[in-house]
Amino acid sequence: MASPNQSAGRSNSGLTKLLAVLVVAQFASIAGIFTPYVFAQPDRTGLRIFALIICGLALFTLASVWLDKPWAIWTTLTLGSFKLTIDLFTWTVPLNHLLILLSVIINAAMILIAFTHTSPLGPSVTASEKVFFSCVLVLAAWVGYWGLFAPAQVDIALPFKVPPLHARFLGAMYLSGAIFLFLSLFTRIWPEVRVLVPMISIWTGMLGIISLFHLEAFNWSRTQVWVWFFAYICFPIIAAWIAWQQRSQQEHAPGSPMSRAFRGYLYLQGGVDTLLGLSLLIAPTAMTALWPWKISPVLAHMYSAPFLTYGLGTL
Repeated sequence: MASPNQSAGRSNSGLTKLLAVLVVAQFASIAGIFTPYVFAQPDRTGLRIFALIICGLALFTLASVWLDKPWAIWTTLTLGSFKLTIDLFTWTVPLNHLLILLSVIINAAMILIAFTHTSPLGPSVTASEKVFFSCVLVLAAWVGYWGLFAPAQVDIALPFKVPPLHARFLGAMYLSGAIFLFLSLFTRIWPEVRVLVPMISIWTGMLGIISLFHLEAFNWSRTQVWVWFFAYICFPIIAAWIAWQQRSQQEHAPGSPMSRAFRGYLYLQGGVDTLLGLSLLIAPTAMTALWPWKISPVLAHMYSAPFLTYGLGTL
């Protein structure tokens, strides 16, 4: 009888072959549809360079998957996120929407296989995870700095411009997240970041989904829009994948348990933040009338992500 490890190995081998086929399909989509379209457009130097880089990443991912390298799933998820960003862009231009839907299905299959692939990361916080935290930290600190300290120029960091008060509020939120991420770089064991990783996925994932309902606010000729959508597609997927791979790690961080008073405070804060986040998400128009300063329904939607993240993370 085969051992569980042998069975898992055979299962992973079959998934690896299927994943390689899907990566080939995505490379063909990038090289055969997106790249020719970009090179046919005038004054698109930056986008052309981006197309060539993505083609290179697709080939590197294919080699990594085929050779079963340790970083293969990381590059697969990154490639899938880039391709979903491209698919979102191509949806806004006159290209074949049926082919775009097919590409999205292939991407979804790639991501599902990555989640199915058995590769637990272990009880320690790995160097790869810290690189990921660093990437999220850079974006959070970048938005936080411009929002809080240079609100009139916040569109350098954001794909849209907001009034100074809103910019400072968002900047404060992002800098608070940056502090979490900075401290995560000094952690050693998974229990120390167990709560942080799902919080990354919730915050960035919500902003990505909310953005899909307000595509008219984004100008794809700006680099900030590409960074925004890639980040808010890639970060939630990778954070969710890390949390899923680590689901068997149930150990608690060393130290004394929290007091009943502190636990009660966290329940109160978490409940209030969660309720506020859900209200901003579900009823943004109604919340604009209750908010202490003037906001639009779009901004109410944007505010819901950090509030709900902090609420659920606190709980």
